[in-house]
Amino acid sequence: MPRDTFSVVEINPKHGFALLRPDGGAGPFHAPLYPDEESGEPRMQLRVGDRVTGLRRGQSVSDVKWQSRAQPPSDLVERMGELLAKLERWELRIPATAFDLAEHHWRDSREDPLHLELLSQLPTFFEWDVDHPYEDAGLLERLQAAMQPYLPGFQVQPVQGRPAFILTPGDVEVAAGEGSWESPDITFAPLIHQVNARLEAASAPVRWVPTEDDWVLAPPGLAELLVLHGVLGPRPAA
Repeated sequence: MPRDTFSVVEINPKHGFALLRPDGGAGPFHAPLYPDEESGEPRMQLRVGDRVTGLRRGQSVSDVKWQSRAQPPSDLVERMGELLAKLERWELRIPATAFDLAEHHWRDSREDPLHLELLSQLPTFFEWDVDHPYEDAGLLERLQAAMQPYLPGFQVQPVQGRPAFILTPGDVEVAAGEGSWESPDITFAPLIHQVNARLEAASAPVRWVPTEDDWVLAPPGLAELLVLHGVLGPRPAA
């Protein structure tokens, strides 16, 4: 089938679509905000000013592929360059250019190289790619292991028959929050709060810092830097 060429004239992230206008001037036509996975294109969303090709199907366009992409704002590229330099001071080296990071960030990439690289270098509380937290048998063991350099002898065990945890030393009982399958972080938030209090009391250089659906173990200064640059999407801690 012949492919047509379009310009992206509007995006609607809330509802997940973009409006495309063909070179002939008719339309606009609807297209997915993200190009089809089968197209082989990067998992980044369309932006106004992009030029794409695709197949018309009624009032929609399928098999969208970029012909050219609008460039991310220059101030965002500059900000990402500054972030890379600052991350190196924390001994975090990201194998990507400031332009690449800005484009992935600007387009809400589902394969954001900065986010993925940070998660590979900073411990996380959950392991979403392995198990749901409620089915993750190794979750508390990983927490214990991660805390040993800062809280030697730290242990945490579930309380039999009650939604709670026992922390040692001290045999302190911490009630679990009333989470759900969709929001398991609520269950573990009181535990994380207590662990962070112990880290602070021990003058440890790291804390468990909230992200969109998890926590990462990082120095507070580094976490503040990542939040400032929009890399970590913090949520209110319980």
